[in-house]
Amino acid sequence: MVQNKKIKMAIFVPWLKSKGGVERVILKFLEDKRYQTDVFTFFYDKNQTFDEFNKYNINVLGNAKLSGFVTRGFNLFKSLILAKIPNLKSYDIFIISTAGISEIITFRNKHQRTVAMCHTPLRVAHTMYNYYKKESIKNRIILPFAVSVYKILERLAWKRIDYSIVFSEEVRNRLVSYHLIDNKKIFNLGPYAKYPKINKTSKTEKIIFYPSRFIKYKRQELAINAFKMSELPKHGFKLVLGGFAEDKEYFKEIKKLGSGNIIVKDNLSEKELTDLYKKCYVTLFLAINEDTGFTPLESLAYRKPVIAVNEGGPKEFIKNEENGLLVNADEKSIANALNSVLNRKFYTKLVEGAKKSKVYDEKRFIMNLDDTVNEIMQKPYK
Repeated sequence: MVQNKKIKMAIFVPWLKSKGGVERVILKFLEDKRYQTDVFTFFYDKNQTFDEFNKYNINVLGNAKLSGFVTRGFNLFKSLILAKIPNLKSYDIFIISTAGISEIITFRNKHQRTVAMCHTPLRVAHTMYNYYKKESIKNRIILPFAVSVYKILERLAWKRIDYSIVFSEEVRNRLVSYHLIDNKKIFNLGPYAKYPKINKTSKTEKIIFYPSRFIKYKRQELAINAFKMSELPKHGFKLVLGGFAEDKEYFKEIKKLGSGNIIVKDNLSEKELTDLYKKCYVTLFLAINEDTGFTPLESLAYRKPVIAVNEGGPKEFIKNEENGLLVNADEKSIANALNSVLNRKFYTKLVEGAKKSKVYDEKRFIMNLDDTVNEIMQKPYK
């Protein structure tokens, strides 16, 4: 490191409320003994996120409550404007974990080294604007004005950010194309997946696994319809969809689509998640234009091929017909891909490709993280 003493970091994340890619990355910072890291958040649900957070210093700012999508966004925006992180000057680096909106916290909290750990610029304002606009009449009326105002605030906030960390070229390209930050100030750590210890005696079962949060843009209904259309049910396969039920109403809709060979589970434990990764035949990932895609990375870590839509970040590490399949976002294309894994020779080829995807392991990620922090510490600041 550039100094003998530990680098002291403050990380702001709007909420810790599930077991997703954002939470896993923040745990990586906390687990790294080369840094002294404090996490600040508006909402911390110990029962829904990873148990490992209990070992660390999690500071809850205020008493925020989560509710519906619109209300939650408004409450978050209000909290960001008012929030003041105590003793921020005592830290060497201030990192803001953002998927949009969180950067607004810089209006009251500017540090000499402010770094946006950007998972994506706000989807509803950019990549998924048309998707959300079509959702309802209310959105068609309100969204254009709300997004126009937000983009002004977004630009002002990013002017107060010195550097950005991203996890895929997809997100880098979004930041640059939206003119939020100069390309030279962006550091791509690359995607990260923790490689598990795999018992060589563990057997693969006829399970197609879609591990993901239940929210509309993850398109779990597309997985169910494609599975029904495929030949796999005739061959004794099951489809298992598991993850945190972020959108309760959507989860109820998906739950109703479950049947004998279609199993829908929420709030999987780490053991359940691990067991399903080990047992499954292949995994599915059908999210709309995903930013990076930590779920398919985990699948490759478990040496399981991935069938994913040919959109967003996953295109960077899923190689078609090598370690998985990239398909169009329609039932027929996905069903055909599912049918193709019935060919034993072709399936074996995909498994071998998944095994060779070690470039995305934990060691590489930590090295990139350390190099990035070093470089940021050495750069002049405003």
